[in-house]
Amino acid sequence: MFAFAYVLDQYDCIRPIADSKIGMALHIGPEVDLTTRWLAGEGLSPRHGQALLGLLAALSRAASLREAAHAVGISYRHAWGLLGAGARALGAPLADMQRGRGARLTAYGQKLLEADAHVRSSLDAQLERLRREVGEMLAAAAPGQLSRLSLHASHDLALPLLAQVCAPRLRLDIAFRGADECLAALARGECDLAGFHVADALPRAAAAAAALGRWLDPHKHQLLHFVTREQGIIVRPGARVRGVGDLARPGLRFLNRPPGVGPHDDVDLAVAAAVADGRAEAGFGLRAAAARYALEFVPLATERYYLALQRRSFRDASLQMLIAAMRSREFAQGAARLPGYDASNAGSREALGAALAWLKQPRARKRVA
Repeated sequence: MFAFAYVLDQYDCIRPIADSKIGMALHIGPEVDLTTRWLAGEGLSPRHGQALLGLLAALSRAASLREAAHAVGISYRHAWGLLGAGARALGAPLADMQRGRGARLTAYGQKLLEADAHVRSSLDAQLERLRREVGEMLAAAAPGQLSRLSLHASHDLALPLLAQVCAPRLRLDIAFRGADECLAALARGECDLAGFHVADALPRAAAAAAALGRWLDPHKHQLLHFVTREQGIIVRPGARVRGVGDLARPGLRFLNRPPGVGPHDDVDLAVAAAVADGRAEAGFGLRAAAARYALEFVPLATERYYLALQRRSFRDASLQMLIAAMRSREFAQGAARLPGYDASNAGSREALGAALAWLKQPRARKRVA
């Protein structure tokens, strides 16, 4: 009934960057874009199985099949065909269609979505590690002599997009690390840039300030603004979480960092995957991570993501290529497709203090005479 395989978009394991979409490539030469297509059966190819799962996810949020088809960009007739092919291949109807009452998932259709969330949450971290390892293997033997920059960065969903935009002229090598470790590497000269984020919440801002003061010198280092992004609570649909106060509700399972997730893993996506998989009702993370798994989101803070660098390197040709890519229309349009992201100031040059000066400080109390 089911076929499971690791496959790549279209037919090839390695696609030229010009044909690629946003992925998690860390070294840009050819892009390694691994995905899982696990649902297949007689008359239902893995590609159509993946499309069927997307349609079912849209139908779970829509009032009608026509609305769900429009949401995933297919025709009503194609949607009917997918549901029929899925029912024949799996031996059970996936949607209940009633005249005048719209459409809704059957119990089996809902269980199929839960199975898909479980598959993806179990494999996403493994696939990302595999993409990184294969990318590094291929990058070492890549032809040509492109300019190259090394970036140590805390995880961000727009960084792979930046690497792709740079690819025609500049190879951007990205190593994901904890923010403190990235800033330390820059201070020791082990990378060209260090990526980190600062939230508009004072406890987390204080930690960022400590890291900046420990590793960077305002006379030697400066910042490039990268993006702003929305941070908040990722919520499983139906969990009835509307704010921080709801997290104290008895019986509600909250996840800050899933077990086994290390500093090199994307915590936001790991939390979203765990919530989608039913291991928790809520957890902290980015709006874009919640959207990737079709989860609800409660905004709490805005984060600014910066790239720190040596002042003396600012006029280097490779750095100017990077800044041009950050300011390009291609990057702006790609970042706009990430929910909660704003790249309107990408590439602007700022002093170290800018990472903290934008915070809303509490007002001082007036003295009573």
